[in-house]
Amino acid sequence: MAAAKKRSADKVQLTRNLILGFLGLLVLGFVTTTFYFGSGLSQNSVPQAGTDYEVIDGVELTQPARSLVVEEYFSYGCIHCKNFDPELEEWLTTLPDDVRFERKPTAFSRTWSILAQAYYALEKAEALEGNHEQLFKGIHNGGRMFNSGQDIADYLDSQSLPAREFMRAFDSRDVSRRLNRAAEDTRRSGIRAVPTMVVAGKYRVGMNQGAQRALEVTEYLLEQERVLIQGQSG
Repeated sequence: MAAAKKRSADKVQLTRNLILGFLGLLVLGFVTTTFYFGSGLSQNSVPQAGTDYEVIDGVELTQPARSLVVEEYFSYGCIHCKNFDPELEEWLTTLPDDVRFERKPTAFSRTWSILAQAYYALEKAEALEGNHEQLFKGIHNGGRMFNSGQDIADYLDSQSLPAREFMRAFDSRDVSRRLNRAAEDTRRSGIRAVPTMVVAGKYRVGMNQGAQRALEVTEYLLEQERVLIQGQSG
């Protein structure tokens, strides 16, 4: 009788120990997982070439860039560019003084070529503010189709940007030259998809790992270039 009671008590104790041990493992797993993801260790903290960015063909990585320039290759016709734009605009408010930012519209089709020309026309007319976002919204929220510069001029026509003023910029030689230069830069940088960031003319940063990661990688590459520049000047 006493032996049976002892065996029963041992089973209870064993079960209790197993339950406590299991709960301990759960707590440990939770703490480890929280640290793992919360600390950013769930992805490589140091950006990797071939995964986070690509080196542009023909560049010399050990040669410091002449200036710290970040370029965004985009198109108004690209929904991913529209979705990225607010996050990019917020990031630009934190851009250091030693970095210059430029947008480069791509022209992968006739329609996108018209949209690229529209971007430079807005820039020349000093009318990007408000109209930049309006073009994105017109295409992706309103389903607008722009088959000519005049279509865009009529859509954006306002007291601050009359259609005739837009068309004057749209048809200007300056805009034509800048459009050709952007096309050359697109080819030289090996841009195959948008949005894509190009850092210091050396690195191509896509969105495969997400927009936030792309901006983090951009900052990392800028810092690498600063080290090269400082090393040369030192």
